[in-house]
Amino acid sequence: MEEKRPKTFTPSDVIAALFVYLPKEFSNDPAKIHSTIARLQKEAEYKYLLEDFEFLNYDPFPYSPLLGRILNRLQESRLLASLNPDYDMYVVSEESKKAIEEGILNKKLYDQRERLSEIAGELSAAL
Repeated sequence: MEEKRPKTFTPSDVIAALFVYLPKEFSNDPAKIHSTIARLQKEAEYKYLLEDFEFLNYDPFPYSPLLGRILNRLQESRLLASLNPDYDMYVVSEESKKAIEEGILNKKLYDQRERLSEIAGELSAAL
């Protein structure tokens, strides 16, 4: 039986770390965000990072309550913003990216940089 290694990060850390690799502005389309994370979670190379997200099979897209709460909390903490009039784009400032890189990526997810970059690339392509 394979023994699980203890994680040094939370699901919030994973989502925040993705912002370092995403463009400064990107779509906040929940269908695309949730669907992409749900799809990538099923791939073996990303399972370790994304396994904590449970998805409900809502129509028209899978929805993770945890992912929704994380995105809301990141906005409340001002690491993520929706500043445009229609709130259809997320904005991540350079200061936020730097804080995430120093406080999360370098301390908790340093050995997962390549995988996070790949996930962000997939997410960016979907958005």
